[in-house]
This record gives sequence, C-alpha cells and structure tokens, in this order.
Amino acid sequence: MKNYLKITSTVAVILLSIFSCKLNDDEAVTDYQLSEIFGNTYYGAITASSGTTLIPALIIYDANRCDWNMNTNGMNNNQFYYYSVKNSAANYTLYWFSAENVSECMSKNSAKASMTVQLGINSSDEIVILLTGDDLTGISAMSNTRVPMLRQSKIARKTEPSEIVFDKDIEDISILCPSSAIPVAWAGLNTYLGSFVYIVSDNNGGALQKGMGTCGKDSNGNEIIPKIQIQNPVSNTVTVITNQFSYTEQMTVSPIEVNNVSVSKDGDVYYLHKDKVAIKTSERDLNEFMLDGMLENGILTLRISYKPGKMPFPIVEIFTSSN
Repeated sequence: MKNYLKITSTVAVILLSIFSCKLNDDEAVTDYQLSEIFGNTYYGAITASSGTTLIPALIIYDANRCDWNMNTNGMNNNQFYYYSVKNSAANYTLYWFSAENVSECMSKNSAKASMTVQLGINSSDEIVILLTGDDLTGISAMSNTRVPMLRQSKIARKTEPSEIVFDKDIEDISILCPSSAIPVAWAGLNTYLGSFVYIVSDNNGGALQKGMGTCGKDSNGNEIIPKIQIQNPVSNTVTVITNQFSYTEQMTVSPIEVNNVSVSKDGDVYYLHKDKVAIKTSERDLNEFMLDGMLENGILTLRISYKPGKMPFPIVEIFTSSN
C-alpha cells in the first residue's frame, strides 16, 4: 500500500484500455460483481509531488451509495450517490454525485457527476481505482493515478449507508458591502446569541451536506447556544470571536478569534468584512478563511467560510442572531 504509481494524462488513457486488474494475458480475469465488495472498507495511498501522502478510504454500501474519505489523517467521509457501468469482467466505471444532484444521478446524467472513477476488482481483499474525472476536489495528485486499495479486515463490514444530512431549503447567502459605505466605529452589541446553518460545499457549484449547526454540549450535557462576540473596537476594526462548531463527532472547530475585521456603515446598516486569510487553531489550520457580516435593525447576520485542514472544499456557516 506504500507504493504508488504516478502517471500522466496520456498514460492514463492507455491504462484505461487495459484496466482489467490482472494484466497477465495468460491468466483469465475473474468476473467479479460489484456487489461482492459491498460494505468493505478499503485504504490506499497517494503521494503528491510535495511529498505529502494521502490515505484515501472507500466504502461502497450498495448499488446507490458510497463514502469516500480523501485522507483518513485529516478529512472526513464525503457521502455520494452513484451509478455504475460495467465495462468488462471485474472492471467498472462509477459516477459519483453529491446530494445536491441526486436527481441527476437517478437520470444517469454523467455530465453532472462530481467524480468519475474507474474501479477494478482483483479480489474482495484488493481493488484498484483510477480517478478520471474530478469536479469536486481540485487535488491534482489524485487525478489519473492508479491506486491499489486493500480491504481493512479489522473494520466490520457495513452495508447500511450513513445518513446524509441535507436540508434542501438551506441556501447560501452573499453579504455585499456597498461602495457607498464608509469606515466607522462599531456601535452594536458585544455579544449576540442565535443559531446557524452550515453548508459543506463542493467545487462544482453544489453541496455535499446542508444542516442546522450545533455547538455541541457543555460538561452538564446541555446544548451550547451559538454565540458571536465582537470585541476590541479600535477605530474602524474589531475582533470577532465565532461560536464553536461541531460538524461531526470527529470534526469540531473551537471558537475562532478573527482580528482586524473592518467595520463600515451605509445608512443605518453596519458591515463587517475580513479578507481571505489563514488561521491556525490548536486543532487544525483553517485555510482561506473569510468573514462577512451585516447588522440591520439589531439583527446580526454573519457568513464565514473556510477549508479545515487538508479538506479541499469549504465549510460555510451562516449565523443569525435572535437578540
């Protein structure tokens, strides 16, 4: 599993024509059905030119659902709907779709697939994948790279797909500060309580997950109320401290302190803005962090986005105050 094979796009095309897992012409290829690997967890390894090694994981639950983790050492499972096309014995093309595009999956519209994956089956213990289409991650090291993946015998077989949290009524927003706004001192409250929603975006204009945000529970088991603090007003800048965010049991982002957030005003509306910046926390780096806010009629709306750790697409949080 430590070995990997780097190939160019040209070689990838050649490889696709001979992608049956057993390449010895004298040895017959066993006609494996995709269902024979349902529920197994497979790990592989991809090493980028930078020297960073990703450990991807794959579970194909049934004929419609799969989970893909691009790196077990820093990314969470990404849940997909899919359909498959059998090309030859033990060789398949899988088209993966985000929850946003499940109807496109059902109609087998391959043009809307987030990922296109060639999959060969050596046995129930070993598969080989080749990513030939990626409108999701933008990670070049993953594309056109033949990756052997081994079944993890210590992980129990799981054929019941995990639930995809996807509230289709949640929509992203845009907070734009008008050009007529002028820099001013902050005149709002120091603390805002409220609630927030989250969106796990992809790089294809869709979303993998949408749901109601949670800050987790305190030591007494009570739900923590989302809270935004605005501190240290200096001239036309403030410090914004965001709420804690629990995306999954494995992904928790502690309150983030964002310094030098600009304040401006247009009419009776105040605006907050922080350009794209990298923020380090005790848990993980938050890359491409951005913040925009609006205070109107006493209601604070705040939109933040960031890419946690090595995750290649952003999490968006939209906070709305209730006080």
